[in-house]
Amino acid sequence: MPVYSYTYRPFEGKYLRHFRWWVVFLEEIRLWNRSRIFHILFLLGMLQPLARFLQILSYNAAMQDPNHPLAPLIRSVTWLKVDNELYYHLIRLQAPVVILLLLYVGAGSVCSDRKNRLWDIYFSKPIHWYDYLSGKLLSVIFCGFSLTFIPSVILMFTDYATKKSSTWTGLIDYLPTVSDSFAFSLLLIVPSALSIVAASSIFPTENITVISVITILIANSTLAGLLSNFMRDSNYMQISFPVAIYYMGQKIFNVQRNIFFRTDDINGFYMFLYIFMVCVLCLLICIIQVRKAERG
Repeated sequence: MPVYSYTYRPFEGKYLRHFRWWVVFLEEIRLWNRSRIFHILFLLGMLQPLARFLQILSYNAAMQDPNHPLAPLIRSVTWLKVDNELYYHLIRLQAPVVILLLLYVGAGSVCSDRKNRLWDIYFSKPIHWYDYLSGKLLSVIFCGFSLTFIPSVILMFTDYATKKSSTWTGLIDYLPTVSDSFAFSLLLIVPSALSIVAASSIFPTENITVISVITILIANSTLAGLLSNFMRDSNYMQISFPVAIYYMGQKIFNVQRNIFFRTDDINGFYMFLYIFMVCVLCLLICIIQVRKAERG
């Protein structure tokens, strides 16, 4: 029986050559599932999709049956109509719950590993900084998509399945709505996930991370409101980051009525550039902090 007095036993397992971020991704999800608060927030976020599900069932049943007792009521109420705009409002109204959920799952994603000295374990394995950061970001983004894009797709399939005249080729008509829902969900979730993970990589605890993100968000929106009131021009509200995201959602879904600005001289490209630059800044912060941790 050999005695390894001068060396360790050689590794006999199989190295992961690709998708090493999957290990970090699964570990994050495992930690969420152990939390009762996560389950409560997730169930709270599913209330609106459930209400929309009942709305689609009622609308299609009434529209296909003229003798339905609720048909006159449903036809007279415009906001009960099932169309492309329904999915815009679904994602838009999900934003507060999504932000709360992302703050819960993302605020401690990096700072908890630093506090518990888990970086020594992660980076002692064959995991690089980009594997670690990809796993953290993708897990937070996936959490947001589970309350926005995924329910939207399920509701579209429900709308298709409950129509008596549905054909297989009718699924093609939903492709533009699917792409719009994906784009708006991406625009809402990716900047939020990047900013939360970036704050988590800077600040030492989860509480400070949550307070800092909320404070910056409130200060940003307050500054936009003060400028719009002081200059007597509501177009200054585009400085508010949430308003910029909502406005881009209106552009994606082609919602004509403008609930944020009095005029139509807002350039969508500059609004998108504003969101893109914030994302790049947050991503650079994440990369710098995680690479610093990998180097020790």
